[in-house]
Amino acid sequence: MKFEIVELDEFSGKKASVYSIWIDSMEKTLFDQFVEENENSYTNELGSITDRLELIGNMTGAREQFFKPNEGTLGDGICALYDSPDKKLRLYCIRYGSTCIILGGGGIKNVRALQDDEKLKTENYLLRYISKKITEALKDRELWWSDDGKKLEGNMIFED
Repeated sequence: MKFEIVELDEFSGKKASVYSIWIDSMEKTLFDQFVEENENSYTNELGSITDRLELIGNMTGAREQFFKPNEGTLGDGICALYDSPDKKLRLYCIRYGSTCIILGGGGIKNVRALQDDEKLKTENYLLRYISKKITEALKDRELWWSDDGKKLEGNMIFED
C-alpha cells in the first residue's frame, strides 16, 4: 500500500500541526472521507470536531483531555477525538504529544468495543498500520521532527 502524510493547512497553526493520510488508491484523504461520510447525518457533531481541530492547531495544542487514549496497541499513539464524551462520532488519530496529530477515519460508535463494528475496526486497524510505518520511518531517520518539534519533515510518502 502506498500512502502520503499531508498537512491540513486549514487546521495547522502556531500550537500544533494537523495532518491526514492520502492513500494512493483513493481520491481524498482519510479525514476528507470521514467528513463526507458524516456531513449529512451528523452535521453538529462534525462542526464541533472541526472547531476543536482549529482550536488545537491555533490556540491550545493537542491537549490530552480532547482525546480518548489507548484506542490502538501500546505505544502507537492511536486515540479518538470526539466532539464531546457523551456523543458517538469518533475520529481516530495518531497523537504525538501536544504538537502534532495525524487524522485518520472513523464513524459512529454504537457498540461497546470497536472490534464489534466492522467500519470502526477497519478504520482503526488501518491507522495502526500507518502508525507502525511512521514509527519505523522516524527510527530509520527517513522522517524527523522540525526544530520546533511541531512538523514532520523528510520523506512523507510510504510504499510497501
